[in-house]
Amino acid sequence: MTRPALVALSALLFCSLSACKVSDDAIAASQQMTSTASTLNDFYSALEDAVTDTITLYELDAALSGIPFGDNDRKLIETTRGELENRKQMAASLARLAASFAELTKNPSASDVDKSATALGKELIAINALPSGSPVPDALGKAGNALMQIAQQHDEKKAARAIDETLQAVGDLFEKEKPAYDSIARTHIHQASQVAKDLINANDVDFGTMLTPALKPFSLAPLPSSPTLQTQLKPLALSRLDTATDTAVRKEEKASDAMLDGLREMSSRVHLLATEKPMPIRSAPFS
Repeated sequence: MTRPALVALSALLFCSLSACKVSDDAIAASQQMTSTASTLNDFYSALEDAVTDTITLYELDAALSGIPFGDNDRKLIETTRGELENRKQMAASLARLAASFAELTKNPSASDVDKSATALGKELIAINALPSGSPVPDALGKAGNALMQIAQQHDEKKAARAIDETLQAVGDLFEKEKPAYDSIARTHIHQASQVAKDLINANDVDFGTMLTPALKPFSLAPLPSSPTLQTQLKPLALSRLDTATDTAVRKEEKASDAMLDGLREMSSRVHLLATEKPMPIRSAPFS
């Protein structure tokens, strides 16, 4: 996206209806878009880390229990990790683009805008479906093409609609893939739980840290678990493991719910600006 088109876009997003001056609505929208996109980047980073850990857990499970982790299984999960990396980079470019609009209010010649808009357009087009997910919405590729092509037309209203459509498409992608995201997190949590359970049942876990609440107030530390202590504490350790697993699954689902709510709220606010309506809410969308 060339600077003339981006400056025109910023003029539409950052000017009030009554006079061409920086709009409080637009500045707030830029800050909110930056915050929401940064949180989306964190979300995808956490999912990517979960996939990386899951690979290690499958390797451990294969060594401990003999359940095979073959090349085809590895290739599938590596493909998933690569696609999550693409989504993480897309979210980072969206954050940079949003932040650069705020910079335009201070420096009309800011050069980061063209770079981040072009990068975002390319990354939207490059995103493919997750192996376990739904097809990528057509709107995502269309938004990417629009970001890259609209600059040549120097039409600020079309550029504003392109940003509006981009946020809608990113929200659609997240909503369609959310079941896959939740499944990735559950797989990681349950696989970790299974390996931990195998270690507990094999008496290969030191239960000494379970005694910390009783010993810490007196500055005492437990000795390594004896066979007797392992026998006594194993049922409690397994029970706590099940509880922690369920809690972690619910926590992840709440996080993905909140992220989707944040994306939809951000999209609705930017749509107000793109259609030349006031945006009354100043706080960042909760995510």
